[in-house]
Amino acid sequence: MHRYQSIGQAIEEAMPGDMIEIRDGIYEESLDISKRLTLYGVGNVTIKGGVFIRYQTHVDMRNLRFRQGQGLYIKGDLQLENCIIEEQLIRTQMMVSYGSLLMKNCAVLATSLNHFGLRVANGSSVILVDTTFEHHVKAQIIAQNCELTLTNCMLLEGKKHGIFAIRHVKLMLEDCEIHGHAKAQIIAAASEMAMTNCLVHQGQGVGIQLFDGTTLRMDGCEIKEHLDTNMVVHRSELMIADSIFSDGQGHGLYLGEKTEAKLYDCQFYRHVKAQILIENSQVEFRKCHIRNGMAVGVAVVDEADVSLTECQIQNHQQFHIIVDASGLQLRQSTIQFGQSGGIYGNDHAKIMMQHTMIRELQSHHIYINNARLFTQYCTFEQMQGNGITCIDAIFEVAHSYFKDGQESPYAMIWSDQSMGRIEHCTVDEAARPFLALSNKSLMEMRHTDIHAVKAPAVVQENSQLFVQGQVHTGTWQKDAASKVSSIEGMQVMKDNKIEIPKHDIKKII
Repeated sequence: MHRYQSIGQAIEEAMPGDMIEIRDGIYEESLDISKRLTLYGVGNVTIKGGVFIRYQTHVDMRNLRFRQGQGLYIKGDLQLENCIIEEQLIRTQMMVSYGSLLMKNCAVLATSLNHFGLRVANGSSVILVDTTFEHHVKAQIIAQNCELTLTNCMLLEGKKHGIFAIRHVKLMLEDCEIHGHAKAQIIAAASEMAMTNCLVHQGQGVGIQLFDGTTLRMDGCEIKEHLDTNMVVHRSELMIADSIFSDGQGHGLYLGEKTEAKLYDCQFYRHVKAQILIENSQVEFRKCHIRNGMAVGVAVVDEADVSLTECQIQNHQQFHIIVDASGLQLRQSTIQFGQSGGIYGNDHAKIMMQHTMIRELQSHHIYINNARLFTQYCTFEQMQGNGITCIDAIFEVAHSYFKDGQESPYAMIWSDQSMGRIEHCTVDEAARPFLALSNKSLMEMRHTDIHAVKAPAVVQENSQLFVQGQVHTGTWQKDAASKVSSIEGMQVMKDNKIEIPKHDIKKII
């Protein structure tokens, strides 16, 4: 009834820039386009055949369904709008190589034959808007050496991965949802990623996996409800802000193998394993909330270097923070409400705390073994067990406040085979000893008012305590092998100059 009986015939006779209107029907033919054209469907139009867009050719297609064909192969420039690509009879439904693709309001739907929804390679550029990919066997999108941008897209229930960016991919996702994939929902290697306001959730494996020098900038995203770790990162760089990691059966965030990361205003909660595991990496947290974990809050291991500033860590069933053979800095942070302890340091860990509060824990506020601890202007509140326990350690507690120590046989500070200094601290009234020394400990206490505690110090097992400042001898306790001495500072003048102060040591008890 019309001038042409096939789309191919119309394409052959069309001039560059022409528009081809395609009426209702099923067209069992392949399209090979090498001129600038617009093809649009009127009614229900189905094309069963392959589509090939030649190099340096611009084509627009609208309102078309591509079904049970040989896929779409784009070497030129293709714009698809209001189209459906489904059930192609080859493994890759769409391929972009040395070309560009813009898809708006489209869907790419798979059968068990379709391994990939979209493959992008060889310097191509792809923009996807309001587009959905579903049910592909290997990866909904696989990309290499290209630029790929997704806006308001959905990748749903793939048999393996949502996005697989192999290397040299510049990937941007905004307002996207990635859901229900059997393995890692996003994998990126040696690539550059940016994610804004995205939801990645309910995967059967890892949520996001990055490695081999990938960089990620993430803002306002939510990664949750995975049966494995929500995000795994190796040898990469992260900048994450205002994002949520929650409800994972593994870790919330795993950072390993010399990763560098900065996280601002992020939240971690309800993970079965350690909410954050950091291994041999350098990480900075600011204004983050880490709470309600089933195990450890933050685990820092294997020569990692981690700082937390203005962070809230609370309500974990195991230690809030574990530091093993690594460095930790806490500034203006709060650790509180735990079924176990606050901070555990081990194996030459170095822990530095400033203006930080630890309160309302059911075990040790700080427990260090063969480690180093330095605190300034910190508050230790509502202690049930030992406040600070040091075994085979070096520590310094300065300008800190001990308050609301519940009645207990445990000391606020216990040193076992350790060396330490306490200076300019304040201690509230408490029905427990302030200080306990055992097993050849050596301790210096300066200008710390401890008259309100039940016993200032208990010194045993060849330990030594040197005290400068207020001394109240009545309730001090020691065994015969130990000693408590008073230090009085003396300035020595020589040639009208003050030399290094010497000390006059006097035995107290």
